[in-house]
Formats: sequence, structure tokens, C-alpha cells
Amino acid sequence: MNEKKDCKIIQDLLPNYIEGLTNEETNKYIEEHLKGCKECKKMLENMQTDLESNIADEDKKTVKYFKKYRNKLRFLWIILLLILVIFVGDIARKMIILSNLSNRSKEYINSDNYHYLAYNYFKDEIVISEIWNLGEKRKVLLTCITQEGTTKSLIYGNKTGIDEWGNEVYDVNTYKVNGNSKTAELNENRAIGGIPQSLINALAEDFQNLFLVAIHSSVKNTIYSGEECYYIQSSNYLCNMYVSKNTGLTVNTLTQEAENSNGLIEKMPLKDAIYEFNTVTENDFIEPDISEYEIKQ
Repeated sequence: MNEKKDCKIIQDLLPNYIEGLTNEETNKYIEEHLKGCKECKKMLENMQTDLESNIADEDKKTVKYFKKYRNKLRFLWIILLLILVIFVGDIARKMIILSNLSNRSKEYINSDNYHYLAYNYFKDEIVISEIWNLGEKRKVLLTCITQEGTTKSLIYGNKTGIDEWGNEVYDVNTYKVNGNSKTAELNENRAIGGIPQSLINALAEDFQNLFLVAIHSSVKNTIYSGEECYYIQSSNYLCNMYVSKNTGLTVNTLTQEAENSNGLIEKMPLKDAIYEFNTVTENDFIEPDISEYEIKQ
């Protein structure tokens, strides 16, 4: 009867014994009992086996959880890496396109033989700029159309040199027509504007600026007026534009409003431009009959 009672006490203590929660005297008591009791010893072994099995199961669950977490983390890193690669690739693509357009435009801007026609649409007027250039000769026709009427200025120039600011200076004759009034100013020495710098060339003048333009712009393939172009849409500049793939020159700008550094709202005019190269001849520089004009001194 005492043995049964001792066994019951030992068996109640075994879980704490296995966990190491019993004191030294209790441990001696349990171990002395186990030496002579096969039933309690067997129970101890079973408890230890069950405990090891439970621990193994918990370990497996933990390992499985961490594997699953690691796989999710790896998948997330792959997604982030793909996004980064796509972003960097898109920026690099736009930088290459913009740089190529800028370099190509310089070749045409420096051409000796070109005809340039541009329509600038403002709120209250339309300004048509037309330029003919052949070697050292340049002719400019400016037509301004408003509600009050149309004025024209026809400028003929022969290049004489470069001024201190790097502008080309010409010996100029200017013929103006305003309604019935015709006036002429002869033999002036001044600068005459030529084919304008490409807007892309201005925006992409150095690597830092090129990078910023690429970040804040989208570049899409399109057709404008039958010509293969890039449509460049910018969130940081005053206009969106169509740029010729062939010449790198801006063939159209679409106006948009933006706040400048002084906090004022600005916008560029809507503009269409046409370029022709190697079509200008000497016949384009025949001046009007001077007898029809009043000469201003």
C-alpha cells in the first residue's frame, strides 16, 4: 500500500523533475525510488520520449515558419529589385534618347543651308518667324498678326563677324510693312537670330540636368504631322513637346502653366515649327524694290 502511495507521489513529481523544477532533496528521493520501481522508471522514460517528440514537433513548426518567412522575404526582395531595375532602366533609356536628340540637333542647328518656319500662338497675336540661311547670308521674315492688323519685317543680312557675347553680327537691311506704310532701314550692323536652339539641347546641356529631365519626363514614340517623333511630357518644365527623331529638333510645343522660382505663373506659347535643309538658293536673297519704301536714317 505504501509502495503504491510512493509511486503516486513520484508520478506526480515526475513532470516537475523532468523540467528541472524540483529541489535537490526531492531529486534524491525520486531517483532512489526509480532504482527499485520499474513502473515509475518506465513512466519517466515515456514522459521524456513524449517531451522530446513535442520539442521536435515544435522545432519543425519553427523551422517551417522561418522557411516560409524567408521565402516571402526573398520574394519581396526580388519584386523590389525588379522595380528598381525597371526604374533605373527607364531612366537610362530616357537619358540615352534625350542625349542622342541633343547631339543630333547640334548638327542641324549649325547647318549652313536651311529654311526655318515657325508659328507662335499667343493669347492676342500670332507671330510667324521664317528664316533662310545660305553660308554667310541670312534672311528673316517676321509676321505679326493681331486684331489691329498685320505687320511684317523683312531682314536681309550679310555676316560681318561675332560680337563680344558670341552672337553672329550682320550688315543688315530691314524692310517693314504696316498697313499702307512701307519703311526701310539700311546698313545697320547688328545680330540676327538664326535657327533656334533645340529645347532638348537646352534642357539636356549637362549630365545632372539630363538626369533631372529624364526623372521628371516621359518619352513616347509617336507620329506628328507625318514625321516620326518622340512625345516628351515633362512635369517640371513649361511645355510638352514633339521632337523629330531624325533631326532632334522641336517641331511642336504644347503650352502648359507652371510656377517659376519667383512664385509667378508662366507659360510658353503653343508653337509649330518646320525645318528644311539644303533647299535655300541665291534667289531667296533678292531684296525688294527700294523705291517703294521710305528710307529711315
